[in-house]
Amino acid sequence: MSYQRFGTPKIYVDNVNWLLSSGQMSITDIYESGSLNYASGSSLYELFDMKPSNVQTITANGLSAQERVNINTQLTLDSSQDSNFCAILGHNFEASGVEFKLQTDDGDFSSSPTDVTETEVVNCSTDGASSGFIKPIYNGWSLFTFSSTSDNQLIRLIFQPSGSTYSADIKIGAILIGEVYEFPVSPDLSIKKSFSFEGVTRQESVGGQTYANAQFLKAPSWLLEPFHNGLISLPERTDKSGRVNLDMSFSYLDDTNVYAEDLFGRRNVPLNNSIATNLINKTHGGMLPMLFQYDGSTATAEDSFLWCRLNNEPEFTQVANQVWSTSIKLREEF
Repeated sequence: MSYQRFGTPKIYVDNVNWLLSSGQMSITDIYESGSLNYASGSSLYELFDMKPSNVQTITANGLSAQERVNINTQLTLDSSQDSNFCAILGHNFEASGVEFKLQTDDGDFSSSPTDVTETEVVNCSTDGASSGFIKPIYNGWSLFTFSSTSDNQLIRLIFQPSGSTYSADIKIGAILIGEVYEFPVSPDLSIKKSFSFEGVTRQESVGGQTYANAQFLKAPSWLLEPFHNGLISLPERTDKSGRVNLDMSFSYLDDTNVYAEDLFGRRNVPLNNSIATNLINKTHGGMLPMLFQYDGSTATAEDSFLWCRLNNEPEFTQVANQVWSTSIKLREEF
């Protein structure tokens, strides 16, 4: 266990929703080309709604066909398409017998798409999988990084049975495809962490007794508990209660780590990795949630990550020539 110990943190910011909300993509740029059907009440588009508790069902039990989810980023320059991670939150891939892989292409995947080389972060084993595929050994969630520097305008996820047929319908809470950003330094030692209970109200009676009511106590399940990986098919409601809030400061940051080289121009955003670019711009100041990793060198599935939003408008204070400091607040997303 990591005890949520801080090192040099990373954030995993979704590019699909950033491009959609920026007008670079439209919702019809997400399309499927498989022969499986979505169950009543489920849809392809809701796989990208960034709500892992909103689990979608693909009818697959006993079938053998692939499901192919395609994304046209509309970024025609290789250098502008900077996605290098994929996270699938709230899935039952072990129970349904799913293996999957990610491909990129500049065409329509009809000629020679590129199979990216995946690096496992969480629950992305290749043991027993077909060549180039990932076969998670647990239900829950999976995260991997990859490198794609050319022929990458289109991204495709292919899901197929690891055996002859699927052993259950496929369930997926949310798919994130975007860019990893590692902070240049660890936060200062004065980190503040709290657990808030906004859903709890208290009322004192005339006699001085206190009565409490809870509208909500904790995050809803992602099929299983958030960030839990296991073989069980139903959630065990033993997870934490309260919402995590983080308040941390970063001192003595070089300006090259704080700002993009050029402030204006859409092309400059993916070409410049910085706090302003990745944390502020790509989340639109907290409009879009993200994955936060306490220590980029530790990836314990149930203790190293937080699904959260930026919860302040960071101010940057110049403390020396070309050196800045700032404070960042994060709020757990339910």
